[in-house]
Amino acid sequence: MKEILWHGRGGQGAFTASILLGTAYINESPEYHALAFPSFGPERRGAPVRAFNRIDSERVGDRSEIKKADYLLYLDDSLLGENPLSELREHGVAIINTDGPVEIRDERVVTFDASGLAAEILGRPIANTGILGFWAGFSGEISLDSLVTAVRTGLNPKLQEGNIRVIQEAFVRGKSYVREK
Repeated sequence: MKEILWHGRGGQGAFTASILLGTAYINESPEYHALAFPSFGPERRGAPVRAFNRIDSERVGDRSEIKKADYLLYLDDSLLGENPLSELREHGVAIINTDGPVEIRDERVVTFDASGLAAEILGRPIANTGILGFWAGFSGEISLDSLVTAVRTGLNPKLQEGNIRVIQEAFVRGKSYVREK
Protein backbone atom coordinates (compact mmCIF):
# COMPACT_ATOMS: atom_id res chain seq x y z
CA MET A 1 0.00 0.00 0.00
CA LYS A 2 1.24 3.47 -0.89
CA GLU A 3 0.51 6.20 1.67
CA ILE A 4 0.77 9.93 0.99
CA LEU A 5 0.34 12.67 3.56
CA TRP A 6 -0.43 16.26 2.58
CA HIS A 7 0.25 19.21 4.91
CA GLY A 8 -1.41 22.50 4.07
CA ARG A 9 -3.45 25.36 5.42
CA GLY A 10 -7.18 25.82 5.09
CA GLY A 11 -7.87 27.27 1.65
CA GLN A 12 -4.70 25.94 -0.01
CA GLY A 13 -6.41 22.92 -1.52
CA ALA A 14 -4.62 20.00 0.17
CA PHE A 15 -7.79 17.92 0.26
CA THR A 16 -8.68 18.87 -3.32
CA ALA A 17 -5.20 17.79 -4.45
CA SER A 18 -5.53 14.49 -2.58
CA ILE A 19 -8.85 13.83 -4.35
CA LEU A 20 -7.26 14.62 -7.72
CA LEU A 21 -4.38 12.28 -6.91
CA GLY A 22 -6.71 9.43 -5.96
CA THR A 23 -8.69 9.99 -9.15
CA ALA A 24 -5.50 10.04 -11.21
CA TYR A 25 -4.44 6.67 -9.81
CA ILE A 26 -7.81 5.20 -10.71
CA ASN A 27 -7.48 6.75 -14.20
CA GLU A 28 -4.02 5.20 -14.48
CA SER A 29 -5.23 1.62 -14.10
CA PRO A 30 -8.37 -0.26 -13.08
CA GLU A 31 -6.09 -2.28 -10.78
CA TYR A 32 -5.70 0.71 -8.43
CA HIS A 33 -7.99 1.45 -5.53
CA ALA A 34 -7.63 4.88 -3.96
CA LEU A 35 -8.89 6.65 -0.89
CA ALA A 36 -8.55 10.38 -0.17
CA PHE A 37 -9.68 11.90 3.11
CA PRO A 38 -9.00 15.04 5.17
CA SER A 39 -8.25 15.74 8.81
CA PHE A 40 -9.32 19.13 10.07
CA GLY A 41 -11.58 20.56 12.70
CA PRO A 42 -13.73 23.66 12.82
CA GLU A 43 -10.72 25.85 12.05
CA ARG A 44 -10.89 28.73 9.64
CA ARG A 45 -9.00 29.54 6.49
CA GLY A 46 -5.27 29.46 7.15
CA ALA A 47 -5.35 26.87 9.93
CA PRO A 48 -3.19 23.74 9.47
CA VAL A 49 -4.95 20.85 7.72
CA ARG A 50 -3.86 17.41 6.65
CA ALA A 51 -5.10 15.22 3.83
CA PHE A 52 -4.29 11.61 3.15
CA ASN A 53 -4.11 9.19 0.24
CA ARG A 54 -3.98 5.44 0.46
CA ILE A 55 -3.43 3.61 -2.81
CA ASP A 56 -3.43 -0.16 -3.20
CA SER A 57 -4.21 -2.99 -5.58
CA GLU A 58 -6.93 -4.11 -3.16
CA ARG A 59 -9.89 -2.16 -1.86
CA VAL A 60 -8.86 0.45 0.72
CA GLY A 61 -11.11 0.96 3.72
CA ASP A 62 -8.76 2.22 6.43
CA ARG A 63 -9.53 5.91 7.11
CA SER A 64 -7.24 6.27 10.10
CA GLU A 65 -4.57 8.95 9.95
CA ILE A 66 -1.32 7.91 8.33
CA LYS A 67 1.51 7.64 10.85
CA LYS A 68 4.39 6.99 8.42
CA ALA A 69 4.03 7.99 4.77
CA ASP A 70 5.88 7.12 1.59
CA TYR A 71 5.55 10.78 0.59
CA LEU A 72 5.05 13.94 2.62
CA LEU A 73 3.79 16.83 0.51
CA TYR A 74 4.05 20.24 2.18
CA LEU A 75 2.05 23.02 0.53
CA ASP A 76 3.44 25.58 2.98
CA ASP A 77 6.97 25.60 4.39
CA SER A 78 5.75 27.38 7.54
CA LEU A 79 4.23 24.02 8.56
CA LEU A 80 7.59 22.25 8.83
CA GLY A 81 7.71 22.49 12.63
CA GLU A 82 10.32 20.98 14.91
CA ASN A 83 10.57 17.49 13.37
CA PRO A 84 9.04 17.70 9.89
CA LEU A 85 10.19 14.26 8.76
CA SER A 86 8.85 12.30 11.74
CA GLU A 87 5.93 11.05 9.61
CA LEU A 88 8.16 9.93 6.73
CA ARG A 89 9.19 6.33 6.15
CA GLU A 90 12.88 5.53 6.01
CA HIS A 91 13.00 5.47 2.20
CA GLY A 92 10.26 8.06 1.68
CA VAL A 93 10.48 11.52 0.15
CA ALA A 94 9.26 14.88 1.43
CA ILE A 95 8.44 17.50 -1.20
CA ILE A 96 8.29 21.00 0.23
CA ASN A 97 6.81 24.04 -1.48
CA THR A 98 9.28 26.85 -0.86
CA ASP A 99 10.95 29.65 -2.78
CA GLY A 100 14.22 29.27 -0.89
CA PRO A 101 16.37 26.73 0.88
CA VAL A 102 15.09 24.84 3.90
CA GLU A 103 17.23 24.11 6.92
CA ILE A 104 16.61 20.38 6.79
CA ARG A 105 19.70 18.46 5.76
CA ASP A 106 18.30 15.12 4.69
CA GLU A 107 18.59 13.38 1.32
CA ARG A 108 14.86 12.58 1.45
CA VAL A 109 13.92 16.29 1.15
CA VAL A 110 13.11 17.85 -2.21
CA THR A 111 12.06 21.49 -2.65
CA PHE A 112 10.01 23.09 -5.39
CA ASP A 113 8.51 26.58 -5.70
CA ALA A 114 4.95 25.54 -6.56
CA SER A 115 3.54 28.85 -5.31
CA GLY A 116 5.81 30.80 -7.65
CA LEU A 117 4.82 28.64 -10.60
CA ALA A 118 1.11 29.03 -9.81
CA ALA A 119 1.48 32.80 -9.40
CA GLU A 120 3.19 32.96 -12.79
CA ILE A 121 0.51 30.91 -14.57
CA LEU A 122 -2.67 31.54 -12.56
CA GLY A 123 -1.88 34.94 -11.08
CA ARG A 124 -2.39 33.42 -7.60
CA PRO A 125 0.13 31.50 -5.47
CA ILE A 126 -1.99 28.37 -4.92
CA ALA A 127 0.47 25.47 -4.63
CA ASN A 128 -1.72 22.37 -4.62
CA THR A 129 -1.72 21.45 -8.32
CA GLY A 130 1.93 22.51 -8.66
CA ILE A 131 3.01 20.12 -5.91
CA LEU A 132 0.76 17.43 -7.39
CA GLY A 133 2.28 17.78 -10.87
CA PHE A 134 5.84 18.01 -9.53
CA TRP A 135 5.31 14.90 -7.36
CA ALA A 136 3.97 12.93 -10.35
CA GLY A 137 6.91 13.88 -12.56
CA PHE A 138 9.48 13.35 -9.82
CA SER A 139 8.10 10.04 -8.56
CA GLY A 140 7.06 8.54 -11.89
CA GLU A 141 4.10 6.99 -10.07
CA ILE A 142 1.39 8.20 -12.47
CA SER A 143 1.21 9.70 -15.93
CA LEU A 144 0.55 13.27 -16.88
CA ASP A 145 -2.48 12.11 -18.90
CA SER A 146 -4.04 10.55 -15.78
CA LEU A 147 -3.58 13.81 -13.86
CA VAL A 148 -5.07 15.91 -16.66
CA THR A 149 -8.08 13.59 -16.83
CA ALA A 150 -8.50 13.90 -13.05
CA VAL A 151 -8.53 17.71 -13.33
CA ARG A 152 -11.03 17.61 -16.20
CA THR A 153 -13.41 15.47 -14.16
CA GLY A 154 -12.72 16.89 -10.70
CA LEU A 155 -12.37 20.66 -10.95
CA ASN A 156 -14.78 23.41 -11.85
CA PRO A 157 -14.50 24.01 -15.63
CA LYS A 158 -13.40 27.62 -14.99
CA LEU A 159 -10.37 26.34 -13.06
CA GLN A 160 -9.33 23.52 -15.34
CA GLU A 161 -7.16 25.03 -18.06
CA GLY A 162 -4.93 27.12 -15.79
CA ASN A 163 -4.44 24.26 -13.34
CA ILE A 164 -3.67 21.86 -16.17
CA ARG A 165 -0.95 24.26 -17.36
CA VAL A 166 0.46 24.38 -13.80
CA ILE A 167 0.45 20.57 -13.58
CA GLN A 168 2.07 20.18 -16.99
CA GLU A 169 4.92 22.58 -16.20
CA ALA A 170 5.41 21.17 -12.69
CA PHE A 171 5.42 17.61 -14.09
CA VAL A 172 8.22 18.52 -16.52
CA ARG A 173 10.22 20.15 -13.72
CA GLY A 174 9.68 17.13 -11.48
CA LYS A 175 10.87 14.73 -14.19
CA SER A 176 14.03 16.74 -14.73
CA TYR A 177 14.71 17.48 -11.04
CA VAL A 178 18.26 16.76 -9.97
CA ARG A 179 19.01 16.64 -6.27
CA GLU A 180 21.90 18.73 -5.02
CA LYS A 181 24.69 16.78 -3.36
